[in-house]
Amino acid sequence: MFDRNILIDAAAKGNRGEEVELKALLAALRECRDRIEIIDHDVAVSSVGVLARLGAFGGQDVIENTHRLIWEIAISLGIYPASIDALYRKISTNSLRNFTVPAMNMRAIAFQSARGVFRAMKELDTGAAIFELSRGEIGFTGQRPHEYVINILCAAVAEGHVGPVFIQGDHFQVSATRYAEDPEAEIKAVEALILEAVSAGFYNIDIDTSTLVDLSYDDVDAQQKPNYTLGAHFANLVRKIEPEGVTISLGGEIGEVGEENSTIEEVNAYLNGFGGLTPPNQKGMTNLSIQSGTRHGGNVLPDGSFGDMPIIFSLIQELSNTCRISHGLAGCVQHGASMLTLDKIAQLPDAGCIEVHLAAAFLNAVYDSLPTDLVKEADDWAKENFADEWISDWSEAQFLHHARRYPIRPFKAAWWNATKCHKAVEEAVYRAAMSYLKALRVEDTRELIAEVTTHKPVRWGPPVLNADAKEADESSIRDLAS
Repeated sequence: MFDRNILIDAAAKGNRGEEVELKALLAALRECRDRIEIIDHDVAVSSVGVLARLGAFGGQDVIENTHRLIWEIAISLGIYPASIDALYRKISTNSLRNFTVPAMNMRAIAFQSARGVFRAMKELDTGAAIFELSRGEIGFTGQRPHEYVINILCAAVAEGHVGPVFIQGDHFQVSATRYAEDPEAEIKAVEALILEAVSAGFYNIDIDTSTLVDLSYDDVDAQQKPNYTLGAHFANLVRKIEPEGVTISLGGEIGEVGEENSTIEEVNAYLNGFGGLTPPNQKGMTNLSIQSGTRHGGNVLPDGSFGDMPIIFSLIQELSNTCRISHGLAGCVQHGASMLTLDKIAQLPDAGCIEVHLAAAFLNAVYDSLPTDLVKEADDWAKENFADEWISDWSEAQFLHHARRYPIRPFKAAWWNATKCHKAVEEAVYRAAMSYLKALRVEDTRELIAEVTTHKPVRWGPPVLNADAKEADESSIRDLAS
């Protein structure tokens, strides 16, 4: 079981309130030989947030013990990290009504942000929703996989969620720059991240080797070969390490968001090549990320408002049909969609989009809820440290929207300590989540998720961490997707 003394010592170093809250939580639990029993449900639920804070600011031993404790608490309440693979395989048979699964990135004050999402999910009886964290976000948010899972599970407990929780590695991406300098080291770094994330409870992974697509070739297969070759390598690794009884949901990517729009030829080249490099009896991927006109961060106008962002729904439909009919996948995934208008978001289900990634809107909700002095401090820091990314024809508002992800890590403690704004953060994220869940038609999917997600909860296991910190370091993020 977990070491309660390590947690109590960590809480005592924080503030008196944390220590009192942790002791109240521990008093509400009974440690059995192989499980946690909740003896005071109300106290356990109301006090669980202290674990999120310990996980955010504790050392590795604190994170490990916090992760184990919240994992066991969650399982005792019917909450567990799960794979969405079974749902997507059912979608691939065209036997379900049209909806698009939102994959949401909780970048800042993740516990409170995730509470807002779970609150919306509960009100709308939603089960089909994903919480995700990209490789680049690990760098600029200062959240590694185990910390992120602690935040998400604590939020699920706090909001009374019951059932599977889908946590995904978004853009587990190869850095083209680092790959060019030392391919072996970069491959090892992504392998290390996969091992770490799976041990944390990430049972859904978006393998992104699209950064290696080589458009200098005229032949489409030759363009995609570096992409599908390394993508298959990482997929084979995932299948070897996934927990017993769990088929981790895997996705691939054929083009970087914001670049050239994807084509049927690229879909076929990638999936045929990928399939030829994985064992015939091994389950393949269920979804494929494509480019259809959007870009990360949206179309920010000089005054800071958002302009129209193009998206070709007919292309999504065409490529999703190719994925399903020709390759047996569920369909295509849309990235860079947060700043689409809600009416465009609402068109994704009918276009056959099975998953959409939403990040910037939730970060905007946090910024809109922070005290003005904290926002100014973060903006000034971004202008001082990332001025080299300020494009000459951008206004200050455009630059700050582009750079507002960067202060999350250095101002993490200040934002967590600004407790008076946390309810506002939760409320703002809740409102955004309600709009997205309704537009994407995932209301009333909790029962469906319970029906198709049949794998048993995974018992907690120790973290799998790379001994070489340099290989596992995601702090250099300038050529990683948001």
